[in-house]
Amino acid sequence: MFPVVVSDLDGTLLNPDHRFSLRTRQVMQSLNQQGVQFILATGRHYEDIKHLPETVGFDMYLVTSNGARAHSPNHQTVFQKNICPDMIKPLLALRHDIQVPTLTNVYQNSEWLIDTDARWLRDFHADSGFYYRVVDLNRISEKNIQKITFISDSVIDLQPLYQKVKALFGDRLSLTSSSARCFEIMSAGVTKASTLKEVLKLKGYELKDAIAFGDGLNDLQMLSEVGKGVVMGNADARLVNLLPDHERIGFSRDDAVAHYLEQQYAS
Repeated sequence: MFPVVVSDLDGTLLNPDHRFSLRTRQVMQSLNQQGVQFILATGRHYEDIKHLPETVGFDMYLVTSNGARAHSPNHQTVFQKNICPDMIKPLLALRHDIQVPTLTNVYQNSEWLIDTDARWLRDFHADSGFYYRVVDLNRISEKNIQKITFISDSVIDLQPLYQKVKALFGDRLSLTSSSARCFEIMSAGVTKASTLKEVLKLKGYELKDAIAFGDGLNDLQMLSEVGKGVVMGNADARLVNLLPDHERIGFSRDDAVAHYLEQQYAS
């Protein structure tokens, strides 16, 4: 059995209400008591999920902002990488170049900055109370920005934006998507997998020592590089197509990760 379990959150370990179900908490607690260690790896901001270890009842490392940040159980930053400041203004300016409504989000240090009020986003963050601040993004500092996210109605709407970013910066940025509506930008080389590798070193492990679960394109490298990567039944079709030989399990709404872990670690 793998000594480390790594999991994405939304669409994977959390239910549709973006919470741990009772079943999931029970399985995690049971395995933790057996010595299995958990790491959460998400596109969310650290401030948004730092309460989750207390929710399940034990400490764990947290990889956030798609790998741009990692924190230890005692809330110390163990890894961080920001987007180069000279890229920020050109990136933010691109939102004016496309013909569809696009919501722009910026993670800067401990803040979540947004250009337009979007109250529907609060449903994702009700438990943490971590909410955005509406600002003029043209006037923010270019320093200490770990992630920029553009949100639109569909992946098709975001494709022109993706192409513009690639044309401008090429491999100087890491580009991904946690859902079909999101286009996310981090510094070059930043992925959940790259940061997870550094976190595992701190614990005396390697990527091969972990099993990981995910549902989005931002999980691609992580699922590809760990000892075993498991794809959710509700995963983004793009991820499924890129990992055709990876095992697929059930849906997050049915606590599929908890059921899978219970069966695997009981055998």
